[in-house]
Amino acid sequence: MKRQIFIGDLHGCAEEFRDLLEVLRFCANTDQLYLTGDAFTKGPDPLGIWQLILECNARMVLGNHDAALLSLLKERMDGREKDLKPEHKRTLDALMPVVKNLMSWLERLPLYLSNDPFLLVHAGIHPEKGLAGTSRDEFLAIRTWPPEKGVEGPRWHQAYTPVQHPLLVFGHDAPGGLVLKQQAGVPYLVGLDTGCVYGNKLSAYILNDHRIVQVASRQQRQFADA
Repeated sequence: MKRQIFIGDLHGCAEEFRDLLEVLRFCANTDQLYLTGDAFTKGPDPLGIWQLILECNARMVLGNHDAALLSLLKERMDGREKDLKPEHKRTLDALMPVVKNLMSWLERLPLYLSNDPFLLVHAGIHPEKGLAGTSRDEFLAIRTWPPEKGVEGPRWHQAYTPVQHPLLVFGHDAPGGLVLKQQAGVPYLVGLDTGCVYGNKLSAYILNDHRIVQVASRQQRQFADA
């Protein structure tokens, strides 16, 4: 049986992505890789991320930064580009060699991936209405509950009770760090955005043996406010 491996928000950190794959001894023939979204922006090597995604045959859900990136790419390709922040221009410039294939791929990304053993989303789901009652904005950016501006406050998953899915995997919330909640010793909620791009760690979860694997960030703090 293939290992099912989940990796948190990459944010352009291709070296750490490669480090983690090596620690995991990842093999595309025997493993299936899933990504929590927000793969390309902020960090130093968005093109390297794209190349590794293709090599790994990874599946990914759409993140809020992926949606914003797609909009910026469309504006550039349509000749409607406005003044960009330096970090946004750097990301777009780096991705120009693969822009058509990347845009097509981003446009097809789902808001969630659901399989018998798991549900994968970027930010989370509506903790009261569940998957069916979750809006697009909530899939992409829910963080606190009740919703608050900014990053402070009780998290949505503090109000979440597992019902349909034995495991819910999400990213998005670097300030919240690693989340691992269990019932009867079996994880039902895993949050994997551990802020690699901010100088912290890049995290993976192996579903088959319920194990967290992490590597250290190579990033400096200059990316923290990008």
